[in-house]
Amino acid sequence: MRFIVLFLLLISAAQAILEVSVVKKDKNPLPIVISDFELIGAGAQDKTSAEIIRNNLERSGRFDVFVADSLEEFDSEHWKQRGIEAVVSGTIEQQSEKIYKISATLFDVYSNKKLFSKSTRVHLSGFRKVAHQLSDHIYEALLGESGSFNTLLTYVTVAKNKAGERVYQLNISDSDAHNVKSKIKLKTPILSPVWSPERSYENKKIAYVSFQNGRSEVFIWYPYSRRKIEKLPSFDGIASSPSWHPNGKSLLLTLSKNGNKDIYSYTLSDKALQRLTSNPSIDTEASYSPDSKHLVFTSNRSGQVQIYIKNLSNGRIKRATFEGTYNAKAVFSPDGKSLALVHRVNNDYRIATLDIATQDLSVVTDSKLDESPYFSPNGDMIIFSTNSNGKGLLSVVSVQGQRSYQLSSQNAEVREPNWSTYLE
Repeated sequence: MRFIVLFLLLISAAQAILEVSVVKKDKNPLPIVISDFELIGAGAQDKTSAEIIRNNLERSGRFDVFVADSLEEFDSEHWKQRGIEAVVSGTIEQQSEKIYKISATLFDVYSNKKLFSKSTRVHLSGFRKVAHQLSDHIYEALLGESGSFNTLLTYVTVAKNKAGERVYQLNISDSDAHNVKSKIKLKTPILSPVWSPERSYENKKIAYVSFQNGRSEVFIWYPYSRRKIEKLPSFDGIASSPSWHPNGKSLLLTLSKNGNKDIYSYTLSDKALQRLTSNPSIDTEASYSPDSKHLVFTSNRSGQVQIYIKNLSNGRIKRATFEGTYNAKAVFSPDGKSLALVHRVNNDYRIATLDIATQDLSVVTDSKLDESPYFSPNGDMIIFSTNSNGKGLLSVVSVQGQRSYQLSSQNAEVREPNWSTYLE
């Protein structure tokens, strides 16, 4: 297999890791034991693989995770008496100077069966990625759903420098907010970062909005290649709200050409620009459905700020939201059946989900200033920015609102989150 080498092309130093706080868990989380991985060979060393897995599963809110020393053998009766339903054990064996073999086994206590046993060879720098992959395997084996641990986040931090000036920084990290990297640091706002859909590191890129040239423009950052940051052409007016086509070859943009904000598609290869909405109102914040057959966008064409969906095959546009006088910033779920959006309740802005077929709207947060929702790759969680005690942070909530955790920084505001697709 191709050995895993992470982040070698990133130039900048790591930033402070966001603090993770579990706020709410399932009422009946699954009790599971994850033992410390056994070290095999004199040169073997532990890169906290078991700890990363424990933290991932605990953060999901679906598990109560307990620690055990490395296990020589599995004793189902021992764990059954303690109310444990599954046990994970593993080994780490050095095979050369920088290559290791990591193995993990998942046992089901009540069936007394081995659910899986997986091994992989990994470069010394790839321990964390393998731990995220194993977390996904465990999550799926026990819950029957895909996990979202082997993924990436991007977000913006805002802090003041020694001169009291606001500094905006575009960051990327693992899904657990570790391995933070950044190359983009400006004294002007950075908005709307969004991951492209490719699964390979070398092809992934981030589109974002910057005011570094005195106006709203869209840039593309290639964090895992040596390509320079690319600025999209200077369109008439301003450019904002980028969003990727599912094939990663084009972008949706909001452009104020001819003095009116409409939705356009921009193809990277030939720089072709296609207008997709044409209405005297403001149309903005567009994104594609997973099958690329529809796009959802925000518009005030009804006299209120509401969500609309355009069928790209026949060109028909239908209003999607009817509850409340303000609904905005909608994105499709990975299965294309629902939307996450910002919904105003009295004077509060909260995250809600909308079943597209039934038009049922469900508010899943109870805070006052929630923004920028985005689904996890498995569709189970929604990440968004919010405000607590006057400070910006990120929050992640389950689609049913039954589980949540927060990502915060002591030294900076955190905002504008986006969650990548699955990684190879």
